[in-house]
Amino acid sequence: FDGEVRDLLVSQGLAGDYTLSGPSLAAVGEPLGVTLPTTPAFSMRGRLTREGTRWTTAVRQATIGKSQLSGEFQYDKPENAVPTLTGELRGRELWLADLGPAVGVPAEPGAPRAKKATSRVLPDKQFDLPSLRAMNANVNVKLARFESGSALLQAAEPLNARIVLKDGVLELRDIDARVARGQVAGLMRLDGREPKARWQARLRVSGVHLEQWLNLERKNGQRWVTGVMGGRIALDGVGRSTAELLASADGRMVLYWTDGTVSHLIVEAAGIDIAQGLGLLVRGDDALQVNCGVADLRVKDGMVTPRPMVVDTKDSVVLVDGDMSLATERLNLVAKVDPKDKSPLTLRTPLNIQGTLGDPRLSLQKAPLLRKLVPAAVLGVAVAPLAAIVPLIDLGEDPDDESLRALSECNARLAPVSKRRPGS
Repeated sequence: FDGEVRDLLVSQGLAGDYTLSGPSLAAVGEPLGVTLPTTPAFSMRGRLTREGTRWTTAVRQATIGKSQLSGEFQYDKPENAVPTLTGELRGRELWLADLGPAVGVPAEPGAPRAKKATSRVLPDKQFDLPSLRAMNANVNVKLARFESGSALLQAAEPLNARIVLKDGVLELRDIDARVARGQVAGLMRLDGREPKARWQARLRVSGVHLEQWLNLERKNGQRWVTGVMGGRIALDGVGRSTAELLASADGRMVLYWTDGTVSHLIVEAAGIDIAQGLGLLVRGDDALQVNCGVADLRVKDGMVTPRPMVVDTKDSVVLVDGDMSLATERLNLVAKVDPKDKSPLTLRTPLNIQGTLGDPRLSLQKAPLLRKLVPAAVLGVAVAPLAAIVPLIDLGEDPDDESLRALSECNARLAPVSKRRPGS
């Protein structure tokens, strides 16, 4: 610290430049009563002033793990009152992994988790809820780049939001993340006033281009997946960790996919027997054309059920039924193909998607050879009710124009599938 201190005995005033480093931001905040996240080792420099009960700092540069941040903050700690932190956090980039110790994800991308008896993937580190009641906060966030740490996902550039902490309730408001020419916007809320936190997520996704968002290595210049994705997420949960919140989650997720393709490389990776069974085998460098896809996922007590999940391709309609549990992380899904070519030889074998989130397993559903001789129209009787549900899907209040157009397109493409089926 290089500066001046006034009234040293009562610490009523100081001003000066500082450099600071340590094993974690949480260790710095604790003596001052400031709620800061557990992080990797950090270093920072800036200017600090104090007048009465108010501390002010201009952080010129802060390096936390791989993150590069700056900002201006005021911390007011009046006597017999809850302290308040205000200001603005800026940065060239923030890595989620550098906040990982606070939420239970690995501190470094690819770093191993603590050894556990199970292969569960959802973070189960318990939240420090008492720290949410230690102070209030209102901080604007302006990040040029937010990196999830996943090698498979493109970073958000930029990400803006507002952190509001009031009487134990933490909110991430006005989320505006730009991802792959699209946007993720909305609100996330964590109420820490009770022993178990109450969580709420209200997010809107629009215009995300999969070929840019997914950082999949190209082979011969070919993209693995293309198309535009969007939708709505509305979930609520109760618990003391991310795993508990999702295990108790109630709500709904509506997602769409338009103007897409799937590379023949993915089909080959799934296995020739599975590709042939689903009728998805493509030749040479051809890509499977995807007109649209829509998933209306209903969530109750952590159980996710598609109502429906449909993908319309050039040659067939793929329907996914079953469920998956966020409590046990078990998968129990079946993908069925309804070919648009009604030849009896086009009947395909359902694909089982089982295992866990950390170890999914694909296999063709075993059935007698006689099934191959069943007329394809019989499958249509089962398919028709699901296809007919698609026009009933809505996006809730205040849907954006792009989402409305996408669902309208899917409805238009799938309506003929429903109309031509027996019993529809």
